[in-house]
Amino acid sequence: MKSKLVGIFSLLLLVFTGCAEKMTEEEIADIGIIPCQRQPAFIKELGFDPARSAFSTSEKRMQGLVLIQLGPGPGDSTGKKYWQDPSWKQFGHLGPITTDHNGNVYTAPVPVINVLDNLPGKQNIIYRVDGKTGSMKPLTDLPAAGKPTEENPFGLLGLYFDCHGKKLYASSVAGSTRNQEKGKLFAVDPANGKVIDELTGRDALGICVGGITGEKRLFFGSSRTSEVYSIELTKEGRFTGSARKELSLDLLGPRGDDKARRIRFDKNGDMMIFGVEFNFNLTAPTEKQETIYRFRYDPEEKKWDFVQ
Repeated sequence: MKSKLVGIFSLLLLVFTGCAEKMTEEEIADIGIIPCQRQPAFIKELGFDPARSAFSTSEKRMQGLVLIQLGPGPGDSTGKKYWQDPSWKQFGHLGPITTDHNGNVYTAPVPVINVLDNLPGKQNIIYRVDGKTGSMKPLTDLPAAGKPTEENPFGLLGLYFDCHGKKLYASSVAGSTRNQEKGKLFAVDPANGKVIDELTGRDALGICVGGITGEKRLFFGSSRTSEVYSIELTKEGRFTGSARKELSLDLLGPRGDDKARRIRFDKNGDMMIFGVEFNFNLTAPTEKQETIYRFRYDPEEKKWDFVQ
């Protein structure tokens, strides 16, 4: 009798423990919507206003990462100033930027116009800016599917820090050719730079983690087509199942064939896609135009509808 009671108690404990760990639909839906990113502590120490400060890698006259304080009003250049740690410009041109819950900043190299300032063999390195000291150092050199070629000088194109799982995700097209899609999606532990999982055979641009569909998924835009795909994530942040198509930018916008360079969710759960033209060539930044597309998820039809 005693052994039966112990068994029943253990079963009930397991059930209640499982229920306590299981996330509600509302909690899942909030993933990707409620931000956790914090600004680095060194911003205030520099005398910059955190409310008006942001990081940039697209300044025409400044190579690398740059901290910018914007003017107090829209289009107001009064009070605008720049700051750059010496370590922020020693790795060539940089592209994607993401920040974690401790104020650490992550970025990656992207060649611009030519590859003179960006060594071909160093396009798959994620760099980390310490949120306290401001110093930038390599975090990890992700494994590439092959060596860079003239037809594809790119490596890492997307970075995203998942607030919910405290994981860093990256997309790379390193090793892909005109006819072969060899890119990878990586799940990285930001504490030590170790790869915890990777998805091969996918050339992706923008990436983002969200739960608005009822599942925690990594959304990624193809760098070869106008489609946006997603793949489910486990509790540990690993990839599970097969990638599925979510939506397409085909025939939308002024160009009709944009690629999803950046993906984010607004406070209402709408997916905001920043689309650009991308053909694996080094187009001058001044020639790149960006269009924002808004999609809304229909839970009954289980599909994304284009809003504007």
